[in-house]
Amino acid sequence: MKPIILLSTCFCCHLAYATATTPAEEHAFSSQFNVLLDMTKAGGDTLERGSAVRALSTLEAQYQSGDDWLVFGNLKAFRGQNGEEISENIQGISNIDAEPFSKIYEVYVQYQVTADTRLKCGQVDANLEFAFVPVAGSFISPPLGITPTAIALPTYYDPAMSCSAFYEPERGFQWMGGVFAGRNHRNFAEQFVVAEGRYVTEKSQLSYGYWTHNGDWQTMTDENQTTAIDGWYLNYQRQITDSLTYFMVLSRLNDAVDTIEEHRMVGIVQELPWQGQQWGLMVSQAAIRHASDEWLIESYWQYPVTEQIFVQPVIQYIKHAGTELDSTYLFTLRASLTF
Repeated sequence: MKPIILLSTCFCCHLAYATATTPAEEHAFSSQFNVLLDMTKAGGDTLERGSAVRALSTLEAQYQSGDDWLVFGNLKAFRGQNGEEISENIQGISNIDAEPFSKIYEVYVQYQVTADTRLKCGQVDANLEFAFVPVAGSFISPPLGITPTAIALPTYYDPAMSCSAFYEPERGFQWMGGVFAGRNHRNFAEQFVVAEGRYVTEKSQLSYGYWTHNGDWQTMTDENQTTAIDGWYLNYQRQITDSLTYFMVLSRLNDAVDTIEEHRMVGIVQELPWQGQQWGLMVSQAAIRHASDEWLIESYWQYPVTEQIFVQPVIQYIKHAGTELDSTYLFTLRASLTF
């Protein structure tokens, strides 16, 4: 069965099941369907196109067996124009951009060993567990999800088979690590390994991580050698007031296998006093090897229409690192429907 047909079939089953289950059954089994729609219009310097309309659909379901076992799976389908064709900047413009695809995305089993410790094995998007800034989840720019220096991290739109362990007390030090299939996202002949530590307080979180991929990567130096690669990242967020939080990101790719060398980012998120609205602003700088730095600025305003729908106008400015393009201005309207 084609994935898009499977997606439609499962969605119909989701609706039928939701109307038929009892409250007790709903506690064990839950499902959700979401559509993210991005409509972008660009000004200034662009490449192949000056606008893009695209959508990402996600159908997910999970089964909870008692307090210990969780089985989770989801399907994703992307349709529309790839926004990367507007500017092809290194940091990207939307975290849903891709070539059209329909696929089984994540499938995993999780075991809760204790209240603070869990194990997770299956096909997993690593960026949903590692190297993310919790408060920055509403930005649409890709660097807010995955720092661009972590070029080997198995994330959207290609998760990988893996096993990970997490120790996460509510406060204090947390530790986690994972081993991911590093060859074609299924084969453990090469491995992507990540380890992360966090220090969590009531109003702040510091995350520090190291990753390595032991496959053969082609260097960009004159010697043109192959090597295993590694890098590190540091994320920090702090709540200043009840409604205002700031964050900072610093990361580095230690090997000359990609144009990007270092990434720095700062931003703020403000919870507005009207109907759950939110505003955010961030500045992201990508240090490029043998070129000027690339700058990306984003500001958004998120407005919830209902509990299931929100709209989010976004303004972005890109100062390109190369000589082909100078500056690009983008306006994106994001809409989300969840039920």
